[in-house]
Amino acid sequence: MSLLTVARDDFTNARRSYAVLGVVGVLTSIVALIFVSEIGVYDDPFRTLFDVSFFLFLVFPIVLAPLTYLAIAGDRDGGAIKYAMGLPNSRAEYVFGKLLSRLGVTLFAVLFAVGVGFLVALATFVNAPDVVMFATFAGVSLLFAFAFVGVYVGISAVTASRSRAMLGVFGAYFVLVPFWFGFLPVISLTELLRTAADLLGVTLSQNTVQFVQALSPATAYLYSTEVVYQSVLPSATYQNMTATFTEVPDEIYREFWFNAATMLVWGAGSMLVGYLSFRRSELG
Repeated sequence: MSLLTVARDDFTNARRSYAVLGVVGVLTSIVALIFVSEIGVYDDPFRTLFDVSFFLFLVFPIVLAPLTYLAIAGDRDGGAIKYAMGLPNSRAEYVFGKLLSRLGVTLFAVLFAVGVGFLVALATFVNAPDVVMFATFAGVSLLFAFAFVGVYVGISAVTASRSRAMLGVFGAYFVLVPFWFGFLPVISLTELLRTAADLLGVTLSQNTVQFVQALSPATAYLYSTEVVYQSVLPSATYQNMTATFTEVPDEIYREFWFNAATMLVWGAGSMLVGYLSFRRSELG
């Protein structure tokens, strides 16, 4: 039994679940609603795509949770792991097969949702959507999906019960999105850094704070979407976009390669940690 066989069997079982339908349905519905709600607001579909990126940044990791947190912990908690490990496959094939399966569902959901948004824009917006721009946006969003699927499945591999996996996944979301980005005025990574700097008698520059924020896969995703709009930024008249992005990024944390690498490291690193823990686990 190979990695691909594990992935295929898990995909076959997962696609019948309400979790898969929920991820695809919720993601597609909200993306479509964002485009529909802005038909008469903007002439250019790329401006709505900019709003979609903020929805994905904030909500997509939560939408992914039901699909991923039980990938391995569910089998261990329910006893199915004994059957899976009784077949001729290694623990590495089992763990990374689960990743491949859940990632496949997630990638389909992203592509389907962006495709529906493109069709809505094509049919209703004043200016036609740019195929290359939408394809680039989908590619960047797939990197983001890989980061969080890797984190969540990695957590599932570390934990042995459903409740712990659920707490771990939602704890990871809280740390990597609102806490790390600084949504919360008091409890945030930036406030902790500034407090530590004050105690040490040093001052943190804004560039340093933004660099630290960019080390989260969620913030890295927001910065990485800048590559989507490079062709229109010189003539863009939308204030929110021109205030967020620059035509030529100067700081390393605004470079696409840096943010892409950040997302890849989070996804791959989390899976490596999860696998190493799972390899040493007593499965009973």
